[in-house]
Amino acid sequence: MMKMLAAISTPFGADGEVDLDAFGAHLAWLLEQGLDGAFVAGTTGEGVLLEADEVIALVERAVRVAGGEGVIAQVGRASTRATAGLLERAYAAGATQAAAYVPWFYRAGDDQVRGHFHALLEAAAGRPLLAYTIPKRHVNVLAPVVLDELAAAGLAGLKDSTADIDCHRAFVAAVAGRPFRIYNGTDGLVLDAMRSGGFGAITAVAAARPDLLAALARALDAGDAAAAEEAGAALSAEKDALAREGPTIPAVKARVRAALSAHGVDYPAAARPPFA
Repeated sequence: MMKMLAAISTPFGADGEVDLDAFGAHLAWLLEQGLDGAFVAGTTGEGVLLEADEVIALVERAVRVAGGEGVIAQVGRASTRATAGLLERAYAAGATQAAAYVPWFYRAGDDQVRGHFHALLEAAAGRPLLAYTIPKRHVNVLAPVVLDELAAAGLAGLKDSTADIDCHRAFVAAVAGRPFRIYNGTDGLVLDAMRSGGFGAITAVAAARPDLLAALARALDAGDAAAAEEAGAALSAEKDALAREGPTIPAVKARVRAALSAHGVDYPAAARPPFA
C-alpha cells in the first residue's frame, strides 16, 4: 500500500529555539488531513541547520504524535561518523525508519557513496534505512547500479528528489523484484512516479497542503484515473504557486502558519538564520 508523507518544516520561536509544540500541532494536523506521517529534519525541515539534539527532540515529539511508523528521521550529516551517531540516536528515540543524504558538500564517487551507506547499514543493525538523493543540494550522484548494490546489502528504500522522472524510472528498474520503497519528492512528478512503480511520496507542498497529496492517494487507491489526474495537476499548480512566492521553505511556513491559525495555533514562520 502506498504511503504519503509530508516533508515537514521546523518552526523556530522568537528566541531562535525549535518550537516543539508548534511542530507537534502541525504534525497532528497533517495526520488529520489524511497523510501517513512525516519526514523529519529533511531539506524542507532545515535539517542541516539543526543541532543533533534538536533533531532528536523533533523525532521524539514526532513519535509521540504519529507513532514510530509515521516517522522517517533524516539524519544525514557531512561525515559518515556523525551520520551514524545520529542514526543510532534517532532509532533510540523511537523512529522505526531513518534516512540519510547521499554524501554531500565534498565530491564523492561511487566507492565513497557505497562506503558511506555500508557503514550506515552496519550502524542501523537491520533497522530500516533509506537513502536520500537530492543532487542539486548534495552535488554527488547516486547511480542506479549503486542503489541496486545497496538494496542487496539491506538498504530499505530511497527518497528520490532528483526531479527527473527518467531517473526515477531507472531507480525503480534497478531494484525491481526487491522489497524496496521508493518515495518521490517532487510534487509535479508524484502521479507519474506512482504510475511508474513508486511506493509513495514525501513532498514539501504536502506540509502546507496535505489535502492535495491525500486526495491523490485516494484516487490512485480507487483506480479513478480522472480524479488522479486532477489531484496531480493540483499538486503541480500549488508547487508553481509556491515557487512564485520565493524560496520554498519560508513560502511553505507562511502557508502552514495561515492554516494552523484557524486551529488556534501560533506557528512561527521564520527560517533559521542565515536564511531567515
